[in-house]
Formats: sequence, C-alpha cells, structure tokens
Amino acid sequence: MAAASAEVSADGDHAVLRNDDRGIPRCLPLLAALVEANALRNAAAAASRPAESDLARAFRGGARPAVQIGEFLERIHTFIQLQSVRHVIQLRARCYVLAGIYLTRFMRSAAAREGGLLVDPSTAHRLVAVALFLGAKFGGPDDRLPMKWTPVFETSSDGAIRAKEMADLERRFLRAVDYRLFVKDEEFEWFCGILETAPTSVGCSCGKGGRKRTAAESVEGEEQDERRRVRACVPPPAVVAN
Repeated sequence: MAAASAEVSADGDHAVLRNDDRGIPRCLPLLAALVEANALRNAAAAASRPAESDLARAFRGGARPAVQIGEFLERIHTFIQLQSVRHVIQLRARCYVLAGIYLTRFMRSAAAREGGLLVDPSTAHRLVAVALFLGAKFGGPDDRLPMKWTPVFETSSDGAIRAKEMADLERRFLRAVDYRLFVKDEEFEWFCGILETAPTSVGCSCGKGGRKRTAAESVEGEEQDERRRVRACVPPPAVVAN
C-alpha cells in the first residue's frame, strides 16, 4: 500500500480534541452519535434491501454486534490504554476525527453507492472499526509502528467482528476511496466543526423555543451536571475519585 500522511492539528487545539474527566477524547462519543444517528435513519431501508453486492455483504458480516457504537468505541479506546499494547499503538483524539473523514469519503465513493451500502445497524460497527483502524494508522505519533491489534475489535464487539475479517475489510475500504488518506488542515477543521454541532445522542433534543446545544456544549454540560450531582450526594470534605 502506498504511504499516506495526514496534516492534522495538534491534539488539544480544538474543543472536540480534548479529553473528558475519564480521559476519553470528546470526539469519541460525538463520532459515535453521528454513526448511530445514520444507522437509525437507514435502518428501515436497509432491512428491506438485500445485500446484493460483495461490498455490502462484506460489511454486513456474519454477526451483528449487540453493543452500541459508543460503548464499542470506548471499549477499544480503553483496551488500547493497557500497558500491554500501549507501546504498539496510541489512539489519540485526532484518530477519531480522521476516522469520521475516512468514513465520509467511503460512503460517498462510487463503490459504496453502486454497491448499495448504507450506514445501518448491520454495517455500522464494521464501517467505523475499519475507519478507526486507518485513522489510528495515519493519525498516530508514528505510522511505522506495527498495527497488529485487530483482536481488539473482536474483543470489543463480544466476538461478533472476527479479527480475521479486518484485513479484507481494510482492503475493500482502501480500494473504494482510491487509497486517498491524506487530510488537509482545512478538512480536518471542517469535520471538527461537524462533530461540534452533532447531537450527543440519537434522538437528542431541547425544549421548544430553545437553542439546540452544540455537541461540545452538551458534553461539557453533562460533565458539569454530573459534578453537581456528585457534590449534592457526597457531603464535604469527601473526595470523589474519578
């Protein structure tokens, strides 16, 4: 495969690239919400459409993970933090932004359109897994590091996504996007903005007449609400450990 690189802003320069109180990048649940929203929107259409192309059949796979996209990504991120694999790969916040960009490119490709492929409940996990796999390869601190971490996807999906599937899915994904993995700064910033304005969860809404909070504001607000709830439940001077 031809070498590829990505021009990206340093982590922390953008609100969605910062970590929350748990050390999880804010862009992780925002990307998950976008994928889940698309899957929900396309659920009915996908259910009535048979997987007629090889591409659609490959991404529908043999088993559909029961875990939600957000938890799926969090499991992957948490597992990568383990000392046993941290020296092999690092999942930085930028990797999730790149994953979203790559997934967008893939779904807009002629191969995906002609193959009748949709982001739906049967394809969402495999699509986001491959996109993140590529995002980690080309958004990490050193893209020359070995990337033998496909068992993470199998573990995080409770065995629904087999590690041996990933190589074939990656090849199909790369061919569809014509191996275009280079990302310019402006495109990276554009997708950060997409994440900022995305809902933090499927079906998220505000009261009538009120302005919808951006995703970044919602994440920040949820953290503040949780801190207020903890302070109300735990009398001082107790210390709450994160």
